[in-house]
Amino acid sequence: MRSGTLLAVTGIGLVAASLAGIAVASRGGNRPARAARYAAWGSALLAGSVLADSAMEHYRGNFRRKEMFAAPVVAAGTLATALATAVTSRATSYKAALFGGTIATGLFGLGFHLRNILSRPGGLSWNNLFYRAPFGAPGALALAGLAGVGAVAADRADRRERLGQKGHGRRAGYGLGLFTAAGLFGLTAEVGLLHFRGAFHDKLMYAPILALPFTGAAIMAATADPQPRRRSLARKSLEATAGLGLVGTGLHAYGVSRNMGGFANWTQNLFQGPPIAAPPSLAGLALMGFAALDLLDRHGKDPSHGPR
Repeated sequence: MRSGTLLAVTGIGLVAASLAGIAVASRGGNRPARAARYAAWGSALLAGSVLADSAMEHYRGNFRRKEMFAAPVVAAGTLATALATAVTSRATSYKAALFGGTIATGLFGLGFHLRNILSRPGGLSWNNLFYRAPFGAPGALALAGLAGVGAVAADRADRRERLGQKGHGRRAGYGLGLFTAAGLFGLTAEVGLLHFRGAFHDKLMYAPILALPFTGAAIMAATADPQPRRRSLARKSLEATAGLGLVGTGLHAYGVSRNMGGFANWTQNLFQGPPIAAPPSLAGLALMGFAALDLLDRHGKDPSHGPR
């Protein structure tokens, strides 16, 4: 399969998954709560990023193992499910099961990538971390599944609280906040490693290394004790992280254009990087954090409502 064909297939996969999600959603159902929509859109962004990136990277690895088809296929299904979750409350149990499968696939992928690194000559060395299967990449797929599960939990919590069952939103917000912080810390390690491989040749490459752990700490603090000031700081940090994801996408595209031949030679230069599909995952995590804050906002006015 030529690279151009692969990219066409990836694009078709993105469109097909999106249409599938819209088709499911068009059958009706109540509109999900705002927090659920935030988390679902975050899941969709993460899944779309994984679909595009894994299709290209696994193609570069010649799909030499059949398991390498799992990531793009599961990511496409997750993208469709997340889009459906963002616009309808129907079939929540079915969606939760699909997102659970996404989490399991991402965790298995982490194991496969780690084994790939450790099985090479030199084992856990800088060379293998730089140029073998990226150790943290499958984590984005697991995070897409977690964001999806969080979206389902947020929607269920909203419905239960409307029936007078208090506390469900706080617990859902607590879980989403912790998973968002963990994802931001993990992404810091992955981005730091790859930007270090690039020798930080552009000072802007330090931006995510500084911003992501700060945002992770801010959302963790707001989750542990949702005081107004902490929630405000976390929200501003998440806004900056989302903006950084958008700016990073443009900067990566500019980096590709600087390779010999630029986009006129896109069938090669897109594979040489930097990966255009990677930065949107920052915006996906930010949306996941916004969902957590939306749930915590309802319980942050009184300190007694903090997570226990």
